[in-house]
Amino acid sequence: MGGIELHQEDAAALAFEAAPAIMWMFAGPDHRIVAANRLARASVGDRAGLIGSPVRAAVPEAADQQVFELLDEVARTGEPQLGVERRVEVDLTGTGELVEGFFTYSVVRLSAPDGAALLVAHVIDVSESVRQRRAAQAEVAEVRQRLAAERKVVLQLQRSLLPAGLPLLPDLGLSAVYMPAGEWMTAGGDWYDVVPMPGDRVGLVLGDVVGHGPTASGAMGQLRAVAAERLLRGGAVVEVLRALDTVARVSPDARGSSVCVAVFDRLTRVLECGGRGHPHPLLLSADGEPRFLDGPIGPPLAFIDSDSPVSYTTLSPGETLILYSDGLVEAPGRGYTESRERLLDCVAHVAARNTDTEPRDLPDRLCSALAAMVDNQTSRDDVSVLAATVLTGPPPRLDLALPGVAEQLGVLHRELNAWLDALSAHRDDRTAIALCVVEAVTNSIEHGYRDHSGTVTVLGELDGFGGVTVTVADTGIWRDPVERSPYRGRGMLMMRECSDTLHVDTSESGTTVYMRRTIRHPPVPLPEYEVPHRISVPHSVTVKTEVAGTTVRVLVSGVVDSSNAGELRSALQEAARSGVGECVLTLDAVDLLTSAALRVLFEQVTDLHAAGRELKLIAAPDSPAAAAFNASGFDQILPLHAGE
Repeated sequence: MGGIELHQEDAAALAFEAAPAIMWMFAGPDHRIVAANRLARASVGDRAGLIGSPVRAAVPEAADQQVFELLDEVARTGEPQLGVERRVEVDLTGTGELVEGFFTYSVVRLSAPDGAALLVAHVIDVSESVRQRRAAQAEVAEVRQRLAAERKVVLQLQRSLLPAGLPLLPDLGLSAVYMPAGEWMTAGGDWYDVVPMPGDRVGLVLGDVVGHGPTASGAMGQLRAVAAERLLRGGAVVEVLRALDTVARVSPDARGSSVCVAVFDRLTRVLECGGRGHPHPLLLSADGEPRFLDGPIGPPLAFIDSDSPVSYTTLSPGETLILYSDGLVEAPGRGYTESRERLLDCVAHVAARNTDTEPRDLPDRLCSALAAMVDNQTSRDDVSVLAATVLTGPPPRLDLALPGVAEQLGVLHRELNAWLDALSAHRDDRTAIALCVVEAVTNSIEHGYRDHSGTVTVLGELDGFGGVTVTVADTGIWRDPVERSPYRGRGMLMMRECSDTLHVDTSESGTTVYMRRTIRHPPVPLPEYEVPHRISVPHSVTVKTEVAGTTVRVLVSGVVDSSNAGELRSALQEAARSGVGECVLTLDAVDLLTSAALRVLFEQVTDLHAAGRELKLIAAPDSPAAAAFNASGFDQILPLHAGE
């Protein structure tokens, strides 16, 4: 009988030693190691004196890794403890260099025949599988990163080929949106354009090139350029489609493209429309009822030799034309008819919710809602929408008669920005127009009415070709400034840089400044796009000074012009008197920086430099302050830093 028991004990010991898992057995309050199989001993480097030693002395590097605390918890409560892929660092070589390992374990408390408590740990080394998984995850992350970088490049290419904005017209409200397809937002071949044409007409185009990626974007760029050229020359719809068809025949990447071309006569309100392989446009009535326009649609480009069919429709005031790509009505799991009905319902819902919306803003609301309707995660195609509303009332207009004193510049800022708000102009255009107008009015005050008072008139309006014209006139006599400064003449340079056309007529009866700039309404922004925003220009400047160590920092926000540039000068002079090392001027929060402010900066930089000190100018590259520097040429004189 005793022999049999001895054999079982030997077998158990042999099984314990050869087990394919790490096995530990601990006894006593100090967790003395009473047994450790071959894998357990190897897991700590087969160190001498292991058996019989307290675990804290045998494996001291496990301190602060919650190993000893885990054993204490099981011994105290008797509750088993389980863990998955726990990270532990062990000194395998005895040199003090710790090696990382990952272990899945279970620790239980047992009672020995004599009643003593024993802890048994069953541990599986999963280090290799964890490392392999991490390597695979890192490889996947690298691939995703490369895909994201490539996607960014392709999307940048796509955006560069699409209009940066739509023309602002007095009798037509316009908006557009482009949404790339699928989970990775892959750029495709969708494109749109709005082209002011001769004879009070405007061309609207929306097309779709087959495929995605750079090839499709390149073909799209070709088609858009050809369509714009034909429309600018006054071509009818059939001529534009014929030219696009010719390109598609000689360009394999453009073959099979779909397109819808519409020419709207703004005098007669007759819409000429033709399409090739493209869904029928949608027309939203003034009372909020949407319907699809009837008319034949030809096959995609390069598929027929004959001219494309054209239809004619007379639009009423308040009606909205909506062109869209087929990605809007081709969704996985949804039929074409169902998708068309869903499109009608969405447009009707937007119209019902925006009965009090300014007609010029309705296209923006429609484009935003239709973009939100697309399930971007499952959509197989990119989506473009172009909306145009026939306006009824007079366009926003700026008409001011201001006393020729610097204090009236605040009134000018307020009225000017209210007008630009009503136009929904792009940020860059707002900054340029504000610079031109404020500079012209400032010149009238400083040069025309230096010795007497008078009135400065400002008239701004939209023309019929997507531009803003502004006329600033005074009845004063131009006088050269008493003060001479290197900055003089920069204001006129800024005005020329910010205008497409600039004329200055000076006579004994006064001075008239005429300027024109083509301006844009930004497309509806999406999360992947930089979001254009309106500038809310305050009527005063805020200047704060902070001192940190050897640096004095001046932070400026608001509008800086000739009426308050003295505040900036005083702050910079005070900073110069502080005696500390570096002076830093932060201009990121400046909404408008005129030549008067630039003069102050130039003078203060010069004065500090003469005193052996420097003034560091900080402004983001896309900020209004940076725009003023670039337009005036000051960027060649004063270095502007993007950040500290």
